[in-house]
Amino acid sequence: MSNRFTSNAWLDEETARRYQVFTEKTSMYQELSRFMVDLADIRPGMRVLDLGCGTGISTRTVLAALPDSGHVYGLDLSEAMLAVARQEIDSNRVTFLHGEAAAFAEMIPEPVDRVICNSVFWQLRDKPPVMAEIRRVLAPDGLFVFNAPEPYFIFKDIPRSSKVSILFDQLAAERYGVGRQDLRTIEVFLENHGFDLISTQMLERTRPAAESYLFMQLPIATAWMEPPLDYETRRALLEEAWQAADPDQPSKQRWMYFVARPGVRDGGYEIWDGGV
Repeated sequence: MSNRFTSNAWLDEETARRYQVFTEKTSMYQELSRFMVDLADIRPGMRVLDLGCGTGISTRTVLAALPDSGHVYGLDLSEAMLAVARQEIDSNRVTFLHGEAAAFAEMIPEPVDRVICNSVFWQLRDKPPVMAEIRRVLAPDGLFVFNAPEPYFIFKDIPRSSKVSILFDQLAAERYGVGRQDLRTIEVFLENHGFDLISTQMLERTRPAAESYLFMQLPIATAWMEPPLDYETRRALLEEAWQAADPDQPSKQRWMYFVARPGVRDGGYEIWDGGV
């Protein structure tokens, strides 16, 4: 099983095809990418890693912020997604790489100024080695920028508790990035892995019903139902739900963005060995 996702559905060609359709017919990922690139303060001449680049939506947005100089590395585990990205983006200033999020640093020949991770980081199965790889490839004055949606990110601080079940969840979040996060556990998790959280920003957008319908056509969107429901059964249920739904009923969607930098200790940059 991949270190990247909770489901191998991200790796298949049907997901890549439908993902491309979704990005062509909706603005969701373009909006998320523009917001992330703005927060990352990407400037001409920079080297940027798009971690979990998929079909290249964020890669294209980064490239637009580097009009004359700079380089973008797009890393993804899905060959099907990368095939779409390579077809859509033809530039000698973009290098697409096939590999694991937990083992990519040796594939990148030089330190990068920014690592962005749009709509992916919260899905990673094994985050500690990913954080170690980001530390290895990121320049000392670089930034790591990522985001997480509600309900994975809880938009209120959950105080420490004397209940063992709550403490268990919080310790798992702080040390391994597992489960739902609040701002405190995200900040502690980053510190545990050699980063300082320097800013956060919320993005709230309205999601039309048609966008939700298109998104749920992605095999990954309902993969948690398999087994026992195969993809064709899930599609049939979705079509029935769409026919019965109010097409004018939008929903609110909130994302939290995080900007972090390599931690500074005792007047110098700490050397992080990937331990927990």
